[in-house]
Amino acid sequence: MKIIFAESHNLDRPDPLGSHHYIRLFREAGNDCLWLGPGISPMHIGKPDHLNRHRYRIWREGGRLVDGIHWMVPLTLLFYYNKPFMRSLYAGRNQYRFCLPSLPGQLKKIGFSQVDLLWCAGPVALSLLDIIPHRMSCYRLADRLDQFDMIPPNVGIIQQELIEKVDFVLATSLALQEWAEESGGREAYYMPNGVSDAFFTASRKMPDDFPADGRPVALYLGTLDTRFDLETLAVAVHQMMDVHFLLIGPLTCESLREKISALQEKENFSWLGSKKYSQAPDYLQHSSVGLIPFHDNKLTDAVNPIKYYEYLACGLPVVAPSLRELQSMNGPLQAYRAGDGGDFCRAIREALAENEKLGADVKKKRIDFATNHTWRARFKSIMELLEKKDLDNYSL
Repeated sequence: MKIIFAESHNLDRPDPLGSHHYIRLFREAGNDCLWLGPGISPMHIGKPDHLNRHRYRIWREGGRLVDGIHWMVPLTLLFYYNKPFMRSLYAGRNQYRFCLPSLPGQLKKIGFSQVDLLWCAGPVALSLLDIIPHRMSCYRLADRLDQFDMIPPNVGIIQQELIEKVDFVLATSLALQEWAEESGGREAYYMPNGVSDAFFTASRKMPDDFPADGRPVALYLGTLDTRFDLETLAVAVHQMMDVHFLLIGPLTCESLREKISALQEKENFSWLGSKKYSQAPDYLQHSSVGLIPFHDNKLTDAVNPIKYYEYLACGLPVVAPSLRELQSMNGPLQAYRAGDGGDFCRAIREALAENEKLGADVKKKRIDFATNHTWRARFKSIMELLEKKDLDNYSL
């Protein structure tokens, strides 16, 4: 098959998301794959940040081949962004119609003028459904983008239009599946996130900057954004001096910075910033508890946390609020009431006691649960879905 992934993240992103795993599995299975995006515009060319310079170089080169996968960055004169004139529905619906050089011409040069599967991972892929001849299209729906700050407020409308237009939707949570069905999706399938095989590798060396003060480590691995409940975590940091709280991940919500800086004065708290994806299991395998301290709201109701599977793959107990998605999986979980610092502390204590009492037996159960939720297992389900639909019945 020829497959185009229309994406909003770089192909070589250091911390891969679902589509990164899927495109590599499609390629491993012998398919011809193209990662399209994220796009840039003339306003990005002069920006000094690394990401935009990197994307600009790839556009200038006419694309790159990365591990056998084609990567193309289109330059468009009409870019959908949360700024005046750029946040319009017209921009969101037509971003790829104004590319230089024209997108169809660029795709023809590398043999992707028509494809078997058009995989959409962002709402601006909407215009690609008209531009790129394809046998079948899908939308991997991983977030309610209209619940995020700093995104055009009308993005939910474009998401719904994309849901209506594609052949099927792969929703990563039950709430997103329901939303897709309510939004007029023809077919919506529940396809949660997964975990990389790398997290099952045992006997990893302790990193040099891992807390070595004798305390059990309660770790959060992920982005520090608007979902993160720092207030509840702070209660535990102050009340549980016998536990070291470790955060690993980038900070994207500036309102949290000052509070995190204040916590860093505590001897049982560390924030190490971003780490390489390949290093993540090193930190997890030397921790005692995996944390998902999220707010419980409409945004997190639609989240299927990848970190949940990653924690379990490393044998860690998971402490998280009673989010709908986590409860529905019926997997290992120490739940607490969101926003309740005392209940959060109780759940951590119970997780540590579970480690102490049950030891290797409970650790094996966690790992066994995670083995049923790998990206490879998800990919197998997607291939079965495509075979059931029989791509040959869809004409260009």
